[in-house]
Amino acid sequence: MKLKIEISPDFSEEVIIRAPELSERVSKVQQAIKTALSKSKEIALRYDEQEVYIPYSALLFFEVENEKVFGHDCNKCYLCQLRLNELESILPTTFIRASKSLIVNTSKIRSMTRFPTGLAEATFDDTEKTVFISRKYYKTVRKIIEETRLNK
Repeated sequence: MKLKIEISPDFSEEVIIRAPELSERVSKVQQAIKTALSKSKEIALRYDEQEVYIPYSALLFFEVENEKVFGHDCNKCYLCQLRLNELESILPTTFIRASKSLIVNTSKIRSMTRFPTGLAEATFDDTEKTVFISRKYYKTVRKIIEETRLNK
C-alpha cells in the first residue's frame, strides 16, 4: 500500500483511497481515518432548554426511549435530534450498534457479562449506568473492543 500526500494552497482537504476491491485492510484504513478525523468533534444535544455541545469521547451510549433518542454521559441524559441510523454514520468507529435501540461507545465499556440467554450487560467507566447488548450484536461489539483496545 502506498501513501501519497500532496500539499498545495489550492487544495481543500480530502482523503482518497484507491483500491481494486473493498478488502478488510482497506476498511481498517478507512475506519482509522474516520476515527482520527472525528476525535475532537462534538455533538449538539439538548439538556433542559439549553443546547449543549458534548465531545463524542465523553458519551457512553445513545438509546431510543418513547421514539426519542437520548445520549448519555457519566452523569446526565441529553435529548438528541438525530436518529440512531444518522448517528451511526457520523460517530467514530468506537460507537457501534448494540441492539435495535442502542449505540454504545466501546471505548467506555468497563465490563460485559454474558447471560445464558445470549443477552449481555455492559457497565461503563466512572458510572453505575448499564445497558443490555442483544445477542445479535454481541459478537460485533466484542470484535470492535478487541480491535480497538486489546490489540494495540
